[in-house]
Amino acid sequence: MRRDLNLYVVALIGALAYWILDAFSNVVLYGSTLGDELLLRSNHSVAWIKIAIFALIFAAIFFSKRFSFPLQDEKYTEPVDEIAQLQQLSDVLLSSLSTKLNTVKALEILEKNLSLEATLLFLYDKESMTLYNENTFIKVHFRTKEIHPLHTNPYQSEIEKIAIQIYTKKSAFSKEHVTIDKKTLTLFAFEIKEERHEKILGNLMLASFAPEIVEAHMSIIRRFLQMLSFALSLSAKKELLQSMNTSYAGETTQYDKTLDVFTYLKLQDEVQQEFKRHKRYHTNLTLVLIEINAFKNISNIFPAAVITGFKREFIQLVKKNTRDIDVFAKWTDDRFALLLPEVDFRAGLGVAKKFQALLAQTKFSHIGTISCSFGITSLAPKDTLSTFKLRAESALSVASTREASGAIEIKLFAS
Repeated sequence: MRRDLNLYVVALIGALAYWILDAFSNVVLYGSTLGDELLLRSNHSVAWIKIAIFALIFAAIFFSKRFSFPLQDEKYTEPVDEIAQLQQLSDVLLSSLSTKLNTVKALEILEKNLSLEATLLFLYDKESMTLYNENTFIKVHFRTKEIHPLHTNPYQSEIEKIAIQIYTKKSAFSKEHVTIDKKTLTLFAFEIKEERHEKILGNLMLASFAPEIVEAHMSIIRRFLQMLSFALSLSAKKELLQSMNTSYAGETTQYDKTLDVFTYLKLQDEVQQEFKRHKRYHTNLTLVLIEINAFKNISNIFPAAVITGFKREFIQLVKKNTRDIDVFAKWTDDRFALLLPEVDFRAGLGVAKKFQALLAQTKFSHIGTISCSFGITSLAPKDTLSTFKLRAESALSVASTREASGAIEIKLFAS
């Protein structure tokens, strides 16, 4: 309305300026007075022409607004069919494909429909958040997809800092601005919450150089958030159920209930996870293989029930003297493995010596004191899973063939 009024004022000023200039030119040409020319009282004044020009100017403005003719400085925005857009997003988001594929595709459609620079979907955990989707914008402004808000990171971009701030405050909605390439980018952040349990699942951030488009389509965005929340919570429940089923099915293969210790299969899973973490974050990882010396002789002397009881005692002794993050498991019938994350071979040597001392002071039921041999290695950047495990086996083989009881052998990667 204010813009329309301004147009009429400008038109009026322009018309009056024309009237005055025309009157002044007549004064110069005919020697008449300015008052007569302005009031159209001279013989040569053509009143109807000036009045017609006035009328045409105001009529042009009136009809341009009446019939919505776009002016040059106005942007024409095509009306959005909200129902059609929501139907399209719903069909994609809830299709039979995987939730991740559906979500990424739906976000791409939202980007296109709202002329967004990017969409960023964060899923929250207790102490971290993960970027669910991936695009060029994310690759430019985030070093990793897994973000730890409580960790200090000097390389954080302005976008990442805002995302962390939103995570920390658990803001339901926020609107922030950053400057990129001398242009103002607006970040709209919307909380994604599981309505029934009030659980915060994450946050959807919309990055736009045209915030007025986002603000004009808030109703579509909020309905999309409801659909997204439903899809993500349903997916999380499915994953939990599958995990429980897998855990139940794998209980007998990954855990030895009789001896109360992890099996070799469980250890392989843990080694693979730590191997991936090492490749990504360059963390330390040490493997200590333990062999009970003269175990075959002990097995031939004592009955199976005594051997089982002895193993349980031995396992409990080791477990009580290791960290929570360490993984102790069976390697073979008479060998065990201790996986030590975040430590190098020097710490592994210290652990082996500690167990040497413990075993020297411990008397097992029916068996008495025993000794063990230790093979130690640490993961190297050029290692594979096979070379890592084979090197530990080789170190243990050397230690077990020595005459001294309780020998320790360390083997490292030879570049």
